[in-house]
Amino acid sequence: MQIEVREEKINLFSKIDNVSILHLSDFHIKLSSKMLEEIKKIILDKSPDVIALTGDYYDLPQGATLFRLFILELSTLFPIVFIHGNHDTWYGKKIFNSLINIPNCFYLKDYIFTFTTKNGSRINFTSWENRKNLSSTESDKNILLIHNPEKIRVDELINIHVILAGHLHGGQIILFKTINNTFFPGNLLYKYCLDRKEIKNTCILVSKGLGDLLPLRYNCPKEILYIRIE
Repeated sequence: MQIEVREEKINLFSKIDNVSILHLSDFHIKLSSKMLEEIKKIILDKSPDVIALTGDYYDLPQGATLFRLFILELSTLFPIVFIHGNHDTWYGKKIFNSLINIPNCFYLKDYIFTFTTKNGSRINFTSWENRKNLSSTESDKNILLIHNPEKIRVDELINIHVILAGHLHGGQIILFKTINNTFFPGNLLYKYCLDRKEIKNTCILVSKGLGDLLPLRYNCPKEILYIRIE
């Protein structure tokens, strides 16, 4: 299945400024690097300011090795921020830790990465779990990464401008989009089975993912999100 690039625009800056982010999620790499090569071509073509990854990178130890080589190469060109997904801990911390401490690659579990634009605007990236340590400075913009959007608590969205999420794979089988912009039938089980949702001052973007544990999709393209923050 071909990978689509879904474009999203978010207005956050009051002055002339912009940042581009590529959001990738749910690779589920097993034994082949073929998909990674296709993804790399898209990344190089889009040339984002920041790459954001929201978990489930591999399903086998060999997949972890392939993904690490992929990250090592890209981190020489772009800053990468990432969190882990539920699949990434199946084979223990030793394998997952091979992704940590790569130069220019930032694990956000307990860390805040700040990107400063050419015009001086600051964007803070961190994990949902670390949200309480974010800056409350009015001029800063805050982006959270979360693997499973069902863990989002609406009453804790204060001072959070964007949330990037994965995990749901769009439900993998989509019969139609409802009038509330959710995907049927996945929305029967999942509140955030959707592309985009605005809650007060927070924009939630959910990725359909790039791979699957079970290779079954219908009307649910594998995708990379290209996000312009202006």
